[in-house]
Amino acid sequence: MSSRIERQLAAIDRLEEGIGKFKRGEISPDQFRPLRLGMGLYAQLAHVKHMQRIKIAGGRITAEQLDALAEVTDRWGRGLAHVTTRQCIQLHHLELEDSVELQRVLVPLGISCIGACGDAVRNVTASHLAGVVEEEVFDVSPYAHALTQHFYFQEHNLRLPRKFKMGLSGSDKDHAQIMINDIGLLAKMGQVEAADGSGEGKEEPGFAVYVAGGLGSTPEIAHLWREFIPARDVLAVAEAMVAIFFRDGERKNRKKARLKFVIRKVGEAEFFRRLDETFAKIQEEREAQLHAQLDGYLAEYAEAAPLAPGEGGVPLGDAAFARWVRTNTVPQQQPGYRVATIKLPLGDITGAQLRRLATLSREHGNGEVRATNTQNLVMRWVPESHLAQLHRELGALGLAEADADHITDVVSCPGADYCTLAVTKSMSVGAQVRDHLARESSRQEADDKIRRIGAFTIKISGCPNSCGQHHVADIGMTGMVSKGPDGVERPAYSFRLGGGCGPAARIGDRMEGRILEEDAPKLIAAIAEFYLDQRVEGETFQEFVLRRGAKDISRAGLAVTGNTVYGADAGSDTGADAAE
Repeated sequence: MSSRIERQLAAIDRLEEGIGKFKRGEISPDQFRPLRLGMGLYAQLAHVKHMQRIKIAGGRITAEQLDALAEVTDRWGRGLAHVTTRQCIQLHHLELEDSVELQRVLVPLGISCIGACGDAVRNVTASHLAGVVEEEVFDVSPYAHALTQHFYFQEHNLRLPRKFKMGLSGSDKDHAQIMINDIGLLAKMGQVEAADGSGEGKEEPGFAVYVAGGLGSTPEIAHLWREFIPARDVLAVAEAMVAIFFRDGERKNRKKARLKFVIRKVGEAEFFRRLDETFAKIQEEREAQLHAQLDGYLAEYAEAAPLAPGEGGVPLGDAAFARWVRTNTVPQQQPGYRVATIKLPLGDITGAQLRRLATLSREHGNGEVRATNTQNLVMRWVPESHLAQLHRELGALGLAEADADHITDVVSCPGADYCTLAVTKSMSVGAQVRDHLARESSRQEADDKIRRIGAFTIKISGCPNSCGQHHVADIGMTGMVSKGPDGVERPAYSFRLGGGCGPAARIGDRMEGRILEEDAPKLIAAIAEFYLDQRVEGETFQEFVLRRGAKDISRAGLAVTGNTVYGADAGSDTGADAAE
């Protein structure tokens, strides 16, 4: 057993001891809280049951890990797991003691919950297409693994002012949404000066470094700190940023305890000066040590060899198969292979489905899947000749739905069904949006409309804290409570339009007023129709919003639906970021 696993098992032992002390009244809820959160345990609803968050570094899950996740889902999660917008897995309705046994099942297989919640370095996210599509500069997956392993027991981790998020993207498409992370690393190649100072050296892989991004109630798009740092310095960069947050982050007011507030307080120039100084000091004192540690982490990262690509390309099939291939698969840069997206309605998947996917990943992929931040799973390295059989077997599981990452593929936080902070049942309205868009016309008309719209994101948060990432969606919805003319309070949503990540990252523009929950699906459909009718050729929805303006688009949508708008102010996205 490795020393790393021994330390993780020891952390579980401490959790077990802490649970015992808490239940015997030897420690208070406030004393128990940091330990509980540090091991991925959130209090759920009336603090009677708990949610277990499971970190999945870079979203990568091997077949063996899928089998283990299926086991813990069936034993302790009532048979249902949830994929999050940061590539984690969540289980709900647990007793405190369940977490101990659950984590003991997962740790020997390389899955840990340390830092899944709490004042810690959270799950390190990475592009689910890393290394397999042409636009990816290089595979960032090994570096996500390295950062994850490095910070499990780093001196500042679990003692930060609040949560700290890292993401790595391999291309400008920014599949990891690095622009809303405390550290965002964008892969690129750059010239590195020769060691002897004789001029330019060879071209090396590295990263553009973006810092101090984040969502919550007061969102911030990340700031570009360095155009290029060599990949070998990634641990020093991350340590420098964590050290700045540990030292300068707010510790009295949790509403202000994120890195974005530090850069707002001191200004970008001063923030960068502090970061430059801290980075240089770490390099001076520990450069060789950190390089050696990185080499060790990278050496232990390995993926199974894929199946042979086969011959004949994508096989013929019926209309459903053709649509699935068009919307749910992308060709890899490696000839003869495709990435297949397994669409999970609102991110939910059963233990039985997880178990069967483990088998399918062995039979049709390279023995793994990746979670995406759009709450789906992808299977990489699928030989094109296997696609028809894979589609049939996914159909038998109820997982062959087409149109992944299109307008009917709604992203949602768990909402008031599970969360103590949510004010609306976001997953419920997400299901209503999906159903309305799918049934509002004939199947052929709906298929044609979805095809014409193309990739499109709807993201829903049950409160202003943006766990559903509504600020960076084509259409984002924030759960609120609105009082109508009759004085009755009803669930409602504030809308944002035209948000997104990548080089043109921006926070969506807010529509005026609040829309009642039952009216939201009709309004979304009307806005989509207006976009199709009024856009210019090749114009994305984000570009359309910039050209036409949110007021014009919302006015057109409301004119069609006749929805009533409540609240003169847009139901402001103000308030605290999630307390835990």
